[in-house]
Amino acid sequence: MTAFALLIFIGGCVISLQWYIGIRRLPVISNYPSDCLRDLPSVTVIVAARDEEKNIYDSVYTLLNQTYCHLEIIVVNDRSTDHTLSLLNKLKASHINHDKLKIITISHLPAGWLGKNHALYQGFLQSKGEILLFTDGDIFFTKETLKRTVNYLISYNLDHLTLIPENKGGTLPYRAFHSYWSIIGIWNFIQLNHAGVGAFNMIRASVYRKIGTHESVALSPDDDLKLGKLVVSKGFRQQLGLGKYLVSVQWYQNIPEVIHGLEKNLFAFMRYRVLYVVLFSIVIFLFHVIPFIGLFTASFFAQLTFAAVISLYALMFTINARIFNDSSWFFLWVPINAFIFIFCLCRSAYKTIRNGGITWRGTRYPLKDSRKK
Repeated sequence: MTAFALLIFIGGCVISLQWYIGIRRLPVISNYPSDCLRDLPSVTVIVAARDEEKNIYDSVYTLLNQTYCHLEIIVVNDRSTDHTLSLLNKLKASHINHDKLKIITISHLPAGWLGKNHALYQGFLQSKGEILLFTDGDIFFTKETLKRTVNYLISYNLDHLTLIPENKGGTLPYRAFHSYWSIIGIWNFIQLNHAGVGAFNMIRASVYRKIGTHESVALSPDDDLKLGKLVVSKGFRQQLGLGKYLVSVQWYQNIPEVIHGLEKNLFAFMRYRVLYVVLFSIVIFLFHVIPFIGLFTASFFAQLTFAAVISLYALMFTINARIFNDSSWFFLWVPINAFIFIFCLCRSAYKTIRNGGITWRGTRYPLKDSRKK
């Protein structure tokens, strides 16, 4: 058991160091100036919205309040059955910058497309901006968001800038899980060497065309990540950054919403391969559950080693808490969140295979089609 504990400690040290080096390299874009360039390019913000009545008015309102001048906002109302469209029309009729807002309504989803991907692509077809920002209907922006991000993209000669948003609200168990999820997610981006975040994907329009637009990821539930991969694979310059004080979202409210929300994506992250699901679940269990069990059940020297592993996690969560304004004590939730993550992963795989595909927001997407992408 001592040798086993030592292996977990060595692996934990490697992973922690990779994560620490990676997160230290992520720029906090709000720390950079917003007015270092004189001639700024035109920007089109494209928002995909399906049944977003809870947030769409306030979200688009924050876009219309941007201090960035050369701006158009295209909101694609994708087959919504709630009050999304009426709220958008109300906003367009009342806001002082209503002329910057264009509303597109889609009533039919053609074969071979995931709804969100199709909506974003349709928005692109009617866009005029030299720079595109793809985002969702529940994201909130501060007034300087576009000025600072466009300045950063141009100043550092980037082709693609994607930001991790601040997480707002939610229950305590949810926030603990989100803290855990953010650490795993950033480590994953570091290992993949490419990134994409649906809340904020800013890309030059010319580059977007060269990588094949959303047509190249038409059926990918993880379209944001796949677009990021295409950017890097084609030799373009990409940067993942932190959207602190610029971009925010309430990802979910509670753990049941997390479980449902991750249903369509997690198996896709595993490339629809059961073997990857099994292997990743085992790794999560070994690194994030065994040390907490071994701390009370193993031999003395193994206990000391497992205590060292848990201390590493405490340090990671302390650093993470300073960045994302969460509690450093969330490291105590690691074994619970590990079980939640494994459950979500296995549930996503099981439901996708059992149903022969994914059903998301009222639309079914066959697994055989998704695997082609």
